[in-house]
Amino acid sequence: MKLDVVTQEGARVKGMDVTEIILSGIVGEMGILPGHKAMVMGLGIGPMIVQGPAGEERFALAGGFVEVLGDQVGVLSETCERAADIDVDRAQKKLVDATAALAASHPGEGQAYNVLLASVHKAQTRLEVAGVATQAH
Repeated sequence: MKLDVVTQEGARVKGMDVTEIILSGIVGEMGILPGHKAMVMGLGIGPMIVQGPAGEERFALAGGFVEVLGDQVGVLSETCERAADIDVDRAQKKLVDATAALAASHPGEGQAYNVLLASVHKAQTRLEVAGVATQAH
C-alpha cells in the first residue's frame, strides 16, 4: 500500500510503502491491511503506527480523516509528527501546562474545557509516540 499524510502545513508523508497501518479512529483503534475495503473514517487524537519494509515508524496525529481506496491510504490531519521529530521537552511542558489549566477548569465551560482536554491528549500522544512514559499530574 501507499500512504500519504497531509496537514495544513502540507504533505508530511508522500507515497510511503506500508504493509500495515494502525490508527486511532473516533470509535476506537483500527488497522488497515492490504485489500482493505474502501472507506472514509474520522480520526481521533492518537498514535499512527506504520509497518513497512524498513520496519515500524510511529507518528502522532491530532484528529482528521483516513481514506482507503484500493492500495492508496490518505490521511488528512490537523497535525502529524514523526516520533524522531517530537520535541520531548516542549511536549512535557505542554502537558504540565495543559493539565494545570484543565484542573482549574470545569466541564460546564463547554468548548473551552474540551479544547483543554484535547491539549492534554495531544501532549500525551506526542510523548507516547516519542517513547516517553507519561503520568497523570
